[in-house]
Amino acid sequence: MVTGDVHLSERGSGPGCLVGTRLAFDLNTTLEETKRLNNEFFDCPNPEPGVPCFFYSHVFKPFFIIEGTVEGESDRFLDSYTFKVVGGGRTRGSVRNYSHEEILNFNSLSDSESSRQTLVWTYDDAPDSFRLTKEGFLLMSNASNRVRWLCQRNSPCGDLTPVNLLDPDFFFIIEVSNRETASSPFCEHTLRFELHAHGFPLDPVRGLFFMQMTMTVIQTILICYIGHTCWRLRQKTVNTKKRDGLDEQDRNQFKAGDVLVKVGSMLHSCFLQLYCIIFRIVQNPMLDHVIMLVVLFDTSTLIAQTFQGVTVRTGWCLSAVDSCLLVFYVVEAVFKILVRGRTYFRKPWNVLDFFIVFMSLLEFTLSLVQSAGGFSSRQASTLFRVLKTLKGARVFRALRLLKAIRFFKGLQAILLTCLQSFRSMSSIIVLMFLFLFIFTVIFREMFNESDPEHFGNIFRTIFTLFQILTLDDWSLIYMTSRDNGAPHIIYFLSLYIVVELFTFLNLFIAVLADNFQLSIRKKRQCKSQKSPDVKEGETQSGEKAVEDLEMCQVEIEEEFHKEALRFASSDSKQSKRKIELISRHLQLLAAMDQHMQKYRSQACLLDNLVETFFTVRSFSVYML
Repeated sequence: MVTGDVHLSERGSGPGCLVGTRLAFDLNTTLEETKRLNNEFFDCPNPEPGVPCFFYSHVFKPFFIIEGTVEGESDRFLDSYTFKVVGGGRTRGSVRNYSHEEILNFNSLSDSESSRQTLVWTYDDAPDSFRLTKEGFLLMSNASNRVRWLCQRNSPCGDLTPVNLLDPDFFFIIEVSNRETASSPFCEHTLRFELHAHGFPLDPVRGLFFMQMTMTVIQTILICYIGHTCWRLRQKTVNTKKRDGLDEQDRNQFKAGDVLVKVGSMLHSCFLQLYCIIFRIVQNPMLDHVIMLVVLFDTSTLIAQTFQGVTVRTGWCLSAVDSCLLVFYVVEAVFKILVRGRTYFRKPWNVLDFFIVFMSLLEFTLSLVQSAGGFSSRQASTLFRVLKTLKGARVFRALRLLKAIRFFKGLQAILLTCLQSFRSMSSIIVLMFLFLFIFTVIFREMFNESDPEHFGNIFRTIFTLFQILTLDDWSLIYMTSRDNGAPHIIYFLSLYIVVELFTFLNLFIAVLADNFQLSIRKKRQCKSQKSPDVKEGETQSGEKAVEDLEMCQVEIEEEFHKEALRFASSDSKQSKRKIELISRHLQLLAAMDQHMQKYRSQACLLDNLVETFFTVRSFSVYML
């Protein structure tokens, strides 16, 4: 047990206490109990000499002793006591003592009937009923003294940021006293000691800030691109009006008289151009490559978080990166839903992506609501328990690894073949489980006395038969029953292995292998029969995308042409003949632009057909 090495401060004892005794912090027992409760222990990356260090997310269960300074004997401190945070700081040199008002704010409870958490810490094993002092401090005892750190935003240890790449840490000054709870009013002990907590996580509100910053960067890039495109279209309109001989006075009259019409036309054109830009982004293969890189980077961060050393030291930074990457997934899903509408959910891979993004947002929302605070009375305690239970939604972050499947056609083929195989294997699975339960009843009734460890009840028997299905230690099971007077178990074991393993399980694998062979055969047939005539469906889909872009471009051109016509007609000095000539000229320009787009698409299609023809011809020559 440690006393002097943890910077203890004994503030005094009552006259009824034994001479030469003091309250001390039992560090050794506390470390052992902390390791037992959490099944692990992480030491500080940057430890301070003489200050005990604990991981923030671990349960902290302190132990105290009554130490004799004269005889050196010590006994366990069994009295009730108050646990207060009376000081703290980001670094050892910045530690300060809190004022009486701050101590009340950080440690006291306003509602003694329902609230069980302070701003800094809470009970991990909160009893059904607990006592409070007159000032609202919680009374702790050996039966319920497990502490879990909270550090809400309005606490001194809330929303910490790392000084370097390592997770932030904090130094606490803890005061333990039985002054208001002593069973004997004449023996009072008060102890102050330092604690070093490390591995503070990212505050969800700050995570939301990182998401907003990432979203701001994406919005800035989109706005710059949209503004540049609209400016080019505006310049094209201005050049058209200059080409038609409209002078500066006519433009001034148009600006003064038709400002609202001009603004409305420009906004409508910008929205159409925005849709076209989003359409091009979604259809561009570069988006899939960018998302694939994001998924691979996210996968590397998830794998890094499985290592305890990385999680303890850089968990804050990895959580910040995870918040930023979530924005990319949300933007991708929103863009595709805007462009494709309901058809987005017709593909199973899109449904999987949407489910992963939704569960990630749900996890972030739960942590954000939990850290927001502002709840009081019974609702605070109930909400904390519910959110603590729903924290299991973090496991859905691992589903992001499945997003990488849609970028690899081979993985998609394997997964789809497995899913299709389960339809034809349903009868085999039913038969396997049926015979499994039949043999379970047989082994349970006949060998429960010779081998109760494996066949003592129905659940042990099922587990044993599953183990035998893998041929794991089946000989040991036979020898155990043989030594206990049941050697005839070998016949039942042999029959079970032949029926379940050599028949049904091999049949299961045979169906799966047959489906893979069918899939490979179909793929080869598609490659051998592939020709320009067969690729008509692919070319039609490409032509449809080109036509959508052409229609979008034509609508934008028509809007600016109408604007130019309104501008031309606003001048009373222009003759009717000139207006007709301008209209005809603009229609010819639009028709020429449309024909040029069709010519480009047809030329691209012709190039693909020629390339495919020579590829098929070279392949057929090679086969001959």
